[in-house]
Amino acid sequence: MSTGIRPFRPEDEQALRRVMNASLEFDALPGFTAWDLELETVSMLGTPEGVAVAVDDGVICGYTGPRHEDLTVHPDYRRRGHGRRLFAACLELAAKAGQDEVRLFVPSSGPAQKFARAMGMTYRSSMWRLSLPAGAPVPAPVLPAGVVGRTFGDWLPLAQYVDLLNTAFVDHPGPVSWTLGQIEYGHSRPDFDPTSILLVSPVSCPEEPIAFVRTALGPPEGDDPAPVGEVRIVGVMPDWRGRGLGRELLRWGVADLRNRGAGPIQLSVEAENELALGLYRRTGFEPVVEWPHWTHAVPKRVPGRQ
Repeated sequence: MSTGIRPFRPEDEQALRRVMNASLEFDALPGFTAWDLELETVSMLGTPEGVAVAVDDGVICGYTGPRHEDLTVHPDYRRRGHGRRLFAACLELAAKAGQDEVRLFVPSSGPAQKFARAMGMTYRSSMWRLSLPAGAPVPAPVLPAGVVGRTFGDWLPLAQYVDLLNTAFVDHPGPVSWTLGQIEYGHSRPDFDPTSILLVSPVSCPEEPIAFVRTALGPPEGDDPAPVGEVRIVGVMPDWRGRGLGRELLRWGVADLRNRGAGPIQLSVEAENELALGLYRRTGFEPVVEWPHWTHAVPKRVPGRQ
């Protein structure tokens, strides 16, 4: 294909990175860093079937993935119709995945909002990035009686772990889910650290976890030489909520990252998730960046048509 849209392939990785890096430098979107894009790239490589790329005279110049809430065109290739074609592909990918709507991050100002409106999108909600300053006091974690925690290992089948993730987030304000292939790819990478995941299980059923937390350590930002820590995910099965597990898992994440040398620690949360947002703010995290979500309903597919 010389010009148009096609499915993403793993061998497109370097071209994908070139588009991401050019956009990062040109757009300078608040809160987005090279580390964020690295994590997104890994996620895309784990779910290539959910990503499409735009090609211009044989050159990959843009991409979209509804699972990643992203649609980006290389700055040198904008205003050529690639954004519109990618948006149509985004809707099609979302329909194939059974999604009811497409959600994209759209900055609060600039041409991206004009494009979103032209595509018929409307503002829906926001995600906040929160930050905990280095040295801010956080109590040590103490798990409630009747449960036990241990880090990830061969004792837990990967499919069971994926089921745990998806069940814990089934009622999340945003559409959040993982596939077995995505998790398999992430865990197969040389930088995967199983000790960054803590799983909590009932003492009576130690092989059946009911809550989890995962941390990650990223590069320093600004003049601070200490690496940035991130509490990437905290989840508790619905039947086990209201017992303080989320609070103690968050505290474990902070302690784990500080033990690894982290300075500031960050996390992200949907503004609509008021319970989680309240917990994070009571722990000392404060909002630093708002990422608006814009949405568009996915057209219903006609039965029998592909």
